[in-house]
Amino acid sequence: MPITLAAPILVESDDALVRLSHDNPGYRIERGEDGTITMSPTHTKGGAKSLKAGVQLDRYAMTAGGKAFDSSTGFNVGPRKKTMSPDASWMSQPRIDELIRLGKAEKYWPISPDVVIEVKSDSDEFSDTLAHAEHFIDRGTLYAVAIDLDTREVVELGAAPDGLTLDFDSIIDA
Repeated sequence: MPITLAAPILVESDDALVRLSHDNPGYRIERGEDGTITMSPTHTKGGAKSLKAGVQLDRYAMTAGGKAFDSSTGFNVGPRKKTMSPDASWMSQPRIDELIRLGKAEKYWPISPDVVIEVKSDSDEFSDTLAHAEHFIDRGTLYAVAIDLDTREVVELGAAPDGLTLDFDSIIDA
């Protein structure tokens, strides 16, 4: 089960968040808008599933351009530097180019990816997984998917970009 720490002093800056992450290997660390930290243990089973999702997005990036990202990638997706790490994500090249042009393509990019895949882990409730996907949509993601491994339920939010097809069964069965 994820734990939430009320420790805003530790995460006033992106550099502090990088240090916290470095000092706590084996945890997925996200920062809330109020500075709270949520640390979730990483699991072998979940890693296989998020990798399968990331591979599918990477294949899409080979044809559509842009970049796919794995679960170790954090994005600042809120006005107060809420840092979230989707299980797998993709961003179009024009949006990446714009971040580079503005000098904002360092550490935690201040943008919500175009596509996000969230896979429920054993330590999560599906309602939390779905809330993560919805948060990304609220912050500009065009297409987000929440997958419940226990029930095989897949919730798709928004519209998939042209040419993107995902094999949800292969993610669930990974």
